[in-house]
Amino acid sequence: MRRHKFTLGSIVIAAGLLYLFVASVQQSTATHLTLQNLMIKSPGDSQRIQLGGVTVVPGSIEWDQYHSRPEFTITDGEHTLNVRYTGNAVLPDTFKDKALVVLEGEYHQTNNTFTADVVFAKCPSKYEGQSYDGHVQAMNDGNS
Repeated sequence: MRRHKFTLGSIVIAAGLLYLFVASVQQSTATHLTLQNLMIKSPGDSQRIQLGGVTVVPGSIEWDQYHSRPEFTITDGEHTLNVRYTGNAVLPDTFKDKALVVLEGEYHQTNNTFTADVVFAKCPSKYEGQSYDGHVQAMNDGNS
């Protein structure tokens, strides 16, 4: 009887660890796209995307009542997209109008919105001249 409890407990623990491993790998896997590529390719709604090479449209940030989860608009100069932040982390101080941002989340083609659970904001003057396309190309070359 004692041996069966040990075996059953070991199976439950192993199954739990396997589930956590698979879930973390799925969550950390994201397709790297620019806003222009996103509009052209229009991937499915359930695909996780890292979206870069965009800036926050000035005056578009609207905070919720707790000042923790904003809705805002991003642009690459040609295309725009509405974003809703759903993450639990505090956004960096560099998140403001005209900030260069990289977002991770899901694109919803039906209403042309992006739900971001991760937002990285960069200071535009510090990264001036940096090309996000070069980053995407390097990532694609590394996956080959």
